[in-house]
Amino acid sequence: MLVLAAIAAAGIIVLGIETLVVRKSCYSLNHPTSDERFTVVQLTDLHGRTRFINGSLSSIVNSIRPDYVMITGDLVTRMNQIGAVLDQLRQIECRSIYFVPGNYEREGVQGFSKRTYTAEEYTHLMKLLMEQGITVLENSEASMNGEGGRRLFVYGFDNSIYGNEQLSSKAEDWLGYDYVILLAHSPSIIEFVERSQLPYDLLLVGHTHGGQVRIWNRTIGAYKHFHVGMKHLGGRKHFFINRGLGTVKLPVRFACPPEIAVFRIGG
Repeated sequence: MLVLAAIAAAGIIVLGIETLVVRKSCYSLNHPTSDERFTVVQLTDLHGRTRFINGSLSSIVNSIRPDYVMITGDLVTRMNQIGAVLDQLRQIECRSIYFVPGNYEREGVQGFSKRTYTAEEYTHLMKLLMEQGITVLENSEASMNGEGGRRLFVYGFDNSIYGNEQLSSKAEDWLGYDYVILLAHSPSIIEFVERSQLPYDLLLVGHTHGGQVRIWNRTIGAYKHFHVGMKHLGGRKHFFINRGLGTVKLPVRFACPPEIAVFRIGG
């Protein structure tokens, strides 16, 4: 009995530590039209988590010195967590931060049950983000000229879990940009992207948490049909599914640590 108890206790410790230590996953993407390099950081599925054993969210991101930060939804599980999350986002030293909503921007846990937010509550949350200088993309786009004349195009889809994804511009107009980055919360957006034949260099999503529990490098549970991490789909197309930072339902992870994704693009 003592041996079994020790094994169980060790397992709990491992699960707890893995949930509290965030990993930086780094990728380099060469680009045929530019020698200039820039750095993109993706954050997703915070669910209220802003502090880890190896630092606060803002300190970890600031150590990377990103040119752009892309946040792909699910900031909090409970609305009373939003103050701490906004405080950490405010401390990120990056002038270009983009956000697309997830399902937990339109619903949340209150007490022991989940409820759908009103339109006014959702609008208020988006307003809080915009007041901090964060660009909210809901089936909308942003473009900017970087150093060395690079032209970057970002398109953010509204949460595809609810079938809200739409195009508000013509995909052929995107071809004039050096880099195209697509943002969505759910990986199911890939069906819309492929059906619409959209050009892109990087498609960033979250939502799955990598399953939170992985056995033999396989996802256990509802999202086992999705990959985790980077998948090259040919040409310049790269599809990345982030494990996220927080947890839902069970506050544990196994072989699936929380993740901040870092992309060094160009060169």
